[in-house]
Formats: sequence, C-alpha cells, structure tokens
Amino acid sequence: MAEASPAEQTEPERTVVYLGNRKVISIQDGERVPTAGKFCTTVTIRADATLLEAVQEITSPQGVWQAHSDAAGPAWVAAAGPMAEPITQILAAHYRCEIREPEPAEV
Repeated sequence: MAEASPAEQTEPERTVVYLGNRKVISIQDGERVPTAGKFCTTVTIRADATLLEAVQEITSPQGVWQAHSDAAGPAWVAAAGPMAEPITQILAAHYRCEIREPEPAEV
C-alpha cells in the first residue's frame, strides 16, 4: 500500500460550493458574452478561509458569482466539505434560492 506524501497528509479538506447557474457568461475580448444553457458554477473555498470570508468571496460585487453569471443569484446551492451546512444555509438565504444535495452532474 502506498503512503500519502507529506503534502497529502497536511492538506486540509476544502469545502466545494455548487451554484446552479442559468445565465452563464464568458469573457471574450473584454466583453461579457452570454452562454445558452444550464450550468453549475463550482467554487472551491480557500483552505484558510473563514466562513464569512468564503461567503464574501462568492457574493461580493467583485466576487465569484458576479464574475460567472448575469443572474442576480443562483437557481440553487449545494456544498460538500467542512463548511457545507453553514455555507449553504447562508447562501440560500442571501440569494433566496433552494438548497440541493451536492450533485454537480445534475444541473
């Protein structure tokens, strides 16, 4: 059996947030261009982030959500990892959207 490397042994489990994105945008030549379809925006939270820092990095005007969508908020939110429960509750309340199980293939 192979042993885990020192980096693998010390790497803390990170929270992954899944956001149902119905108005995905891409940046082309500096312009926000809409992309048709339903997508799931996936955010991996920094290992050293607090809960409030993670929420701010997603929801702020210059945050992850604004950079990936033209919608006011996601259609749904899900998460897996150490902060999954509190971050889904906060994001669902903030965006007024439903909470789902973390199944990113099921958009």
